[in-house]
Amino acid sequence: MLRCTGRRPNDGRRWFGTRGWKSRPDGRTSKDVPLVEEITGLRPTRGNFHNIVQRLVEKRRQELIVDTFAVILRNGRFRPNERDFTSGISACGRAKLWQQACWLFDTMLENKAVADSVSYNATISAFEKGGQWQKALGLFEAMPKSRVSVDVVSYSATISACEKVGKWQQALDLFEAMHKAKVTPNVFSYSAAISACEKGGQWQQALKLFKAMPRAKVAPNVTSYNATISACEKGGRWHQALMLFEAMQKAKVTPTLISYSATISACKNGGEWQRALVLFDEMQKAQLIPNLISYSVTISACEKGGQWKQALDLFTAMQKACVCPDVISYNATISACQKAGQWHQALLVFEEMQKDKVPPDVISYNATISAFEKGGQWQQALMLFEAMPRAKVISNEISYNATISACEKGGRWQQALMLFEAMQKAKVTPSEISYTATISACEKGGQRQQALMLFEAMSKAKVPLGQPSTDDHGSQW
Repeated sequence: MLRCTGRRPNDGRRWFGTRGWKSRPDGRTSKDVPLVEEITGLRPTRGNFHNIVQRLVEKRRQELIVDTFAVILRNGRFRPNERDFTSGISACGRAKLWQQACWLFDTMLENKAVADSVSYNATISAFEKGGQWQKALGLFEAMPKSRVSVDVVSYSATISACEKVGKWQQALDLFEAMHKAKVTPNVFSYSAAISACEKGGQWQQALKLFKAMPRAKVAPNVTSYNATISACEKGGRWHQALMLFEAMQKAKVTPTLISYSATISACKNGGEWQRALVLFDEMQKAQLIPNLISYSVTISACEKGGQWKQALDLFTAMQKACVCPDVISYNATISACQKAGQWHQALLVFEEMQKDKVPPDVISYNATISAFEKGGQWQQALMLFEAMPRAKVISNEISYNATISACEKGGRWQQALMLFEAMQKAKVTPSEISYTATISACEKGGQRQQALMLFEAMSKAKVPLGQPSTDDHGSQW
């Protein structure tokens, strides 16, 4: 007998309570059964059993479904039929109670109820919603062995289970197997396969599947568009993402918050900050309320485009809309101010971040230190750098470079040299910027011998040229 848990029927580890009660999958006995009658107003009978399950769903007490089945099986007054079991499995699956769904499926087989494709599909879907892709795949593969027909729902649910955990190759293999099995993919099959490719960074595969949909006479839905736009965004193909968004509107598929956010993010990656702002405005006109992601990607687009005022305005609007900024929103705003040389604004945002109890990360510190460096505030830069260990934030190459450059611009060659030496002790490899900034600081301070020694050390270390500047703090989107 097949068990969806993967355990053998006679291995002694079955769900039975101490007094002969079938117990719940979490190990508790069915002591809550009187509560079921109280909630539903029904005493279980053959005629109303299906209604009891439905009422538990309506009351959002799906966790009691297993108790109801357990007491009926214990009393032996009647046996739940295939429809009852399948209904219970589906209800548990929708509530993301995959263990309870699994228990019901196993119990169904033990009680010699015939499990058909609908029962299998419901259990696979429960695994899919619970993130149990291996169990979903195992049950899917067991269907032909049990002489149960595999249909489009079986494939779609299993592909979706693989997609949710980033198993794009398995999802794609299943999708291709559909054609061999002469099972026609529907919009859900395509959407799940495209989403799997998107999560796996396979933008070309995602686009290929999307383009195949019209040829297969399958109309893409909002999920198909969103997944393909996101795939192109992640692949740095902003133009394709924008074209898909425009095609979506022409096809009269209403864009969602996800559609707008993914397209704005794609424009951000392509340096198209103006398009990003236009899309953000369109989104609001479409009566879609921007969320944390929408604001963050638009602020990042302005940051990358050197538009610090727009970034700051969006950040302020975000707070007025009661959308709490996270570390990414703060970092993008600080970075926008830093790139424009607005060190005072950068500091205000950094201080606000701390007041709002959003812990700054290395990017937050680096951007603010770089703002001080650009604004000629070497003391502020040094103070913030020295605060990093107390905040348990580990300094990286950019942290050192920005602080060394700040000291160099402030004519503080000794501090620059001390930072350079500390960098090596911390096992942070100096870059071209580290050497040149320290050499420059020594030259400005009249320390030519020291500068020459550093230059020779740089040559011996074979430091690669053309390293990122202190403006590059690391991307989070």
